[in-house]
Amino acid sequence: MDVRHRVFARMWAVAALAHLAGNWRGGDLWPAPTALGLLLAALGVAATVVLLTPRRVSILVLMALVPATAVLEAPVLGNHWLLAGLVSLGYLLTGGRWSRFEPLARVALLSFYVFAAFAKLNTGFLDPALSCGPFHLDEALGAVGIAPVDRDGSLGLLSVWVPAAIELAVPVLLLVRRTRRAGVLLAMAFHSALSFDLGQHFYDFTAVLLPLFALFLADGFFERFDAAGRAFGRRGRTVLQAAVVLVGTSVTAANVLPITVGSHAWLSAGTFLWWTPFVALVAWSACPSAPSVRLGWRLGPAAVLVAGLVVVNGLTPYLELKSGFGWHMYSNLVLVDGASNHLVVRRSLPVREGHQDLVTVLASSDPGLAAYVDQEYLLPWPSLRVHARQVPDASLTYERAGATVAVERIGNSALADPVPWWWPWMPLRSVHATTPATCQDSYLPVL
Repeated sequence: MDVRHRVFARMWAVAALAHLAGNWRGGDLWPAPTALGLLLAALGVAATVVLLTPRRVSILVLMALVPATAVLEAPVLGNHWLLAGLVSLGYLLTGGRWSRFEPLARVALLSFYVFAAFAKLNTGFLDPALSCGPFHLDEALGAVGIAPVDRDGSLGLLSVWVPAAIELAVPVLLLVRRTRRAGVLLAMAFHSALSFDLGQHFYDFTAVLLPLFALFLADGFFERFDAAGRAFGRRGRTVLQAAVVLVGTSVTAANVLPITVGSHAWLSAGTFLWWTPFVALVAWSACPSAPSVRLGWRLGPAAVLVAGLVVVNGLTPYLELKSGFGWHMYSNLVLVDGASNHLVVRRSLPVREGHQDLVTVLASSDPGLAAYVDQEYLLPWPSLRVHARQVPDASLTYERAGATVAVERIGNSALADPVPWWWPWMPLRSVHATTPATCQDSYLPVL
């Protein structure tokens, strides 16, 4: 197996474990097994096997499990795992042939990254008072006991403009051969730094990006990465393999079994005990000078299909098809009922009904809906309908179009009527009632 192929597979396995560590399920395997729990457990096992010995069959199994788990996790699905699912699908469609897959993966990354950077060109993100940039900087500083930054000061402005500038520059740098290596190092350094935010689990996102960015580097990176294990000697390699098994099994078990005090501590803080050496290995492998690599860009039908899916997903917020996992995470981008806060796309083009139909939750016996009573977030009607069907025994009082409606049992009301099959796959996130562009740093109970 080609060294680039082998190293990418191992890094992709790390991304799978990072996903399990950063996105807790807690009980999906036991005491009441679910299809998702079984697949996530298999994902952890496959990732551990690939890390130990990347072989064609084990890699194919890992690549098949990634999109399968993404489908079952939707609609509460991180952008990183949707991207991983599409890239893994591309691997399967190319039959694991490296010469066909590598250009596909590079194009998928570029397409995704262009949308992610472009989304930040909006009035919300560029306003330090609302932006997710200062919010997450404060969160990271607070985790280590440092006071928040002055959002009106220079640090507040830097926390907005530096991320935006880096993300806008990276795709351009990657496309130009003379600046390609600089672009990779900049991107790796930026996202690795973000991954050490103790208040969030950004490492799952970074773990997906690192192997994709590496595909823009020369063979030297992959050779150094591959040779690192041999430097430990025979006994050292045995210890390293034991550590891989320990991390893989413990992360997987903590994800799919009921959360305990110990597993919570392992997933929330202990993860960095293995994530830090991995990032150090990536940095060590990337640091030596190497000539810019001439990349192959020949795309087959599978690459065109996957790249097309990445682009279509990036367009969905602007078409108001969905506002969840549309490559615009933490960007403060808001497009509702044709209105847009984007500086370039001044108006969206709604192609579905319901996004403009916002509901105020006044009371509910369902904890998920009740969470909106004390928060200034409104629910798009389709999102409420999708969630309501999952809690038929709950009561609900809400305000819609100026009218107050009280429902004693959702299951006995029109809220429980069937919804279009595609609504759960096209989720619309909650909208802030007074300041829509404010940073919504996580999914609320009903998105």
